[in-house]
Amino acid sequence: MWTLRRIGCIALAIAALAAQGGGQANAETNQTAFATNEYWAKGVLGIIRENLYIDFKSSNNALLFGDGHRWTGRIAPKPEVVIFFDNTVWSLQARPDRFDLSRAVVISFEGSKVRFFDFHKVSGGYYRRREPR
Repeated sequence: MWTLRRIGCIALAIAALAAQGGGQANAETNQTAFATNEYWAKGVLGIIRENLYIDFKSSNNALLFGDGHRWTGRIAPKPEVVIFFDNTVWSLQARPDRFDLSRAVVISFEGSKVRFFDFHKVSGGYYRRREPR
């Protein structure tokens, strides 16, 4: 069973790795670490996975789900880390008893960037936030 401390440590490790520019290239597969994988938004949406999108049009940290629901967090660009699991956004402090990190996505809103890591796909990256017009 995952404890809050373990999940918090994993999330902080991911954020720290990302903030440092992330690891080295993998020599065997010639892939870079997720912290250096930059993605480009499609219009005002950043695609994390099927049915999970970052809403860059919102003045808050926000996620959209394929079923039309949305989650809104703190005012952008205030830092915030959330976990997407079982089609719901959870804080690090509140997770369901059935929580399984291998099926979760950690999303970190970090000022000028929004980073994510999908544990099911073992991949992730970041989107740059656009300057307001």
